[in-house]
Amino acid sequence: MKIHPPRRRRRFPTTAVFLCVLSVFCGAQAFADDPKRIEALVKGGAPHLALSLLERGQPPPEQRQAWLEWERQRLGVLAALHDWDGVARRVDQMPPDLPVEFRRFALLEAAQARLAAADAAGARAYLRRLIWREHGSARELARWRRLVIRSYLQEDNLADAQSALLRYQQDYDARDEVWQILHAEILLRADKPKAAFEMLAGAQSHEARLLRALAALRAGSQRPHEVMAQAERLALELRSKPALQRQARLLQAEAAARAQSLSGRVLALEQALALPEAPVPDRLFAARADDLWSAYDLLAEAIGGALRLPAGNDQAWSAKAGSYARQDRHYARALHAYLTIRGREEPARLTAHQELADSLLQDGGGEALQALYTKSARYPSLYAIPDAVRYRLADKALKDFNIQLAAGLVKDLATPPPGEDAGAWALRRARALVYAGDLSSALALLRVILDGERKVDADLGGRVLQVLFDLQAVGRHDDAVALLEALFKQVDNERMRREILYWQAESRAAAGRQLEAAELYLRSATYPDVTGDDLWGQSARFYAAEALGKAGLVPDARNVYLRLLRSTADPKRRALIERNMQQLWLAEKETTTR
Repeated sequence: MKIHPPRRRRRFPTTAVFLCVLSVFCGAQAFADDPKRIEALVKGGAPHLALSLLERGQPPPEQRQAWLEWERQRLGVLAALHDWDGVARRVDQMPPDLPVEFRRFALLEAAQARLAAADAAGARAYLRRLIWREHGSARELARWRRLVIRSYLQEDNLADAQSALLRYQQDYDARDEVWQILHAEILLRADKPKAAFEMLAGAQSHEARLLRALAALRAGSQRPHEVMAQAERLALELRSKPALQRQARLLQAEAAARAQSLSGRVLALEQALALPEAPVPDRLFAARADDLWSAYDLLAEAIGGALRLPAGNDQAWSAKAGSYARQDRHYARALHAYLTIRGREEPARLTAHQELADSLLQDGGGEALQALYTKSARYPSLYAIPDAVRYRLADKALKDFNIQLAAGLVKDLATPPPGEDAGAWALRRARALVYAGDLSSALALLRVILDGERKVDADLGGRVLQVLFDLQAVGRHDDAVALLEALFKQVDNERMRREILYWQAESRAAAGRQLEAAELYLRSATYPDVTGDDLWGQSARFYAAEALGKAGLVPDARNVYLRLLRSTADPKRRALIERNMQQLWLAEKETTTR
C-alpha cells in the first residue's frame, strides 16, 4: 500500500456544492420509488449501497405489494453479499400471512442460503416446510426434493441420499440431465465409477462432462493421459467459469497422479489453487494446499535423484533451481519448496521461501501462494510464516483489499522489508491496522513513530497525516488531535504546520468542541505570519466563522464573515457568506425575542 503526501483539502464551499448535495439527496429519494434500480447497484458492485437504500426506502408492510417487491430485492442483495445468516433471519422474521407464491420463494431462498453456509440440517428444516405445507407444483416439488438429496450429500450421508434418490426416481421417472448429474454424483461418492460413467451417457453440459471424465478415470475406462488432455480442453473452455475451471484442473491433477506425471500434477495443482474455491467445496474435486507441498516434494526428489544432487548440499540444489528460472519454472519451484524444509542451513531455507514466493507471483499464482502459506498444516498461524513471504502476502492482501489478512500479516512484523525505511514500514502497518479496526495497535505504533525529540521531514510528515486522516474517518478525533499536536512540534515544514492546525480544527469541530475549533481554524488561516487572504486562509476563516456561530459567539462570527467579504471577489462565495450572515441574524433575532 503506497502512501502519498496529503491531498485532502477542505476548500471554500460554493453554491455548486450545495446543489450537488441536494441532487444526491433527490437521487436517494428517487430510489425509493423504483426498487428495480437496486439490481443495477448489485450488478455494478455496490451491494452495501443497495442494502442501505433498501433500508431507507422500503415501504411499510401495510403496503403489501410494494413491500413484497422490495423484500424480494432485499433477499437478493443479502445473497449477493453472501450473508447467508442474514437471509435466513430475514425469512424467519417475515409475517405469517404472506401470499403463497412469495412464501415459497422466501423459504427456497432460506434453504439455499443454509446449504451455501454448509448447514445441511438447517436447509432441510426449510425444505420440510416447503414439501409438507406449501403444496407446490410438481416441478417445484421435484426441485425441493433434489435439494434434500444435496443436503444429505453435503453431510456425506450416502445412505439417506440414496434412499431419497430412489424414491425420487420412482415418483418422477427421472431421466433428464439434472437427474443424471445428481445420480452420478452419488454413485461416484459410493465408489461406483463405472455405473456413474454409464449414467452420464449423452449428457453434454460442462458439469456432466467433468463428472463423466472423472468416472472414466476412476473406472479405468480411459487412460490417464487421455483424461489429462480432456481436462486441459475443458479448463480452456471454462475460462469464464472459474469454479468449474478449478474442477477441471483438479481432474487434470488426479489424472496426472494416475499417469505418474509428477510435473503435470504440480502444474495442475498450481493452476487449481490459483482459482477461487466454491463456498461449499465439492468433495469429488477437492485439493488442499498440502497436496501441492507434497507434489513439490515428490517432483524435487525425482529431479534430485535423476541428477544425483548430493543430499544436504544446499548450494547444489539451489543452483539447479536457478537453472530452471527461464524455462520449466515449476521445476524450480519444486526445488525451492523442497529446500524450505530440507535445506541444511537457515539462510538457504529462507532464500528458498523467498524464491518460491517470487516465482509464483511472477507467474500469476498469487492465490496459490496464499493457499500454500495460510491454508497448510505446515503453517498453523500467520506468525509461523517466514517474514520474507509475509511481506509479499501482505502486499498482495492490500492490493486485493483483504484488510483483515493484511493486518494479521503485518501486526507484529516490526522489521521492515529490505530497502524500506523503518518509519515508512511502521506507517504501512499502522494504516492496515486502522482499516482492520485494530485501533489500539495502530495508535501504539503511531505514538512510537512520534515519540522523542527528532525532527520529522515533510515526506514522513505527509505519510503520518494520511494515517491520521484515517483515524478521523473512523471518529477517533481525540486520538487524532493528540497525534497532530505531537506532529506539529516535530515537523520541520511551516506549510505542513499550517495544515496540521487546520486538521486539528476539523477534529475539534467534529467532536462538537466549536470554540477550540474556531481558534485552530483562525490560527491556520494566518500561520505563520500571513494575512489569511489566500484560498487556504479564506477556507479556514469561513469554517472558523461557522464554528463561532455554532458556539453562540454571533458577533465574532459576523465579524469574521465581514472580513471575508472584503477579501472575496467571487460572486458565488460572496452569496454563500451573505446567506450565512442572514442565518446568523435570524437565529440571533429569534433568541432575543423569546
